[in-house]
Amino acid sequence: MHVSSLLTLALGAASLAEAGKSSDAILLSKVKTLTLRSGKQTTHRRVAPIPQLRCVGGNARKWASENVDVVRCRNVGSDYDANDVQWTCEANLPEEFKLGSTELFCEGYDSPDDPYVLKGSCGVEYRLQLTERGEMVYGHGSENSWTDTLIGFAVLAFIFGVIGYGIWDNCTGGSRGPRGRPGGPPYGGGGWGGGFGGGGGEWLGSNDLYSI
Repeated sequence: MHVSSLLTLALGAASLAEAGKSSDAILLSKVKTLTLRSGKQTTHRRVAPIPQLRCVGGNARKWASENVDVVRCRNVGSDYDANDVQWTCEANLPEEFKLGSTELFCEGYDSPDDPYVLKGSCGVEYRLQLTERGEMVYGHGSENSWTDTLIGFAVLAFIFGVIGYGIWDNCTGGSRGPRGRPGGPPYGGGGWGGGFGGGGGEWLGSNDLYSI
């Protein structure tokens, strides 16, 4: 009888505590589904509002606002206790995109650890990824685009540098005429024709040998 009375008192206290909450206070573990919409803000009481949907990463992040309009999250049970609720979220997306990791945030009604949350205060942060088809259509996405752009500029700069150097070298090399033998005339050696003295020499240029 004593145990029965204690249980009754405990249940009564819990009921009174629940009854003391506002109608805007919702026990999160009892919520089965949540629907979040792009462009909408959460309700707020203790803290500032946040977007109901916010893309925080993924290689398709830059296409999120155009393709993610509604996300629905479903309560799939708890891990450690009744208040440790696990959620799975889905969205109706074009075949080029898929949801990556998702995380649900709600405003605790009286404190951050309150199992009761403010109605309408939940928001989802998610990552948007490209599917295999998406990679075929859009490439590897925004996470690699900056690196690819830098590499492209570097390759183009190298190519134009090589071409420019070739043109410059050709122009400056063409303006340098053949130079004479240092300290002497630019024609052959002494003698009166082929029958007298040494044979005529010929200077072929600064990088060539003398021919005798």
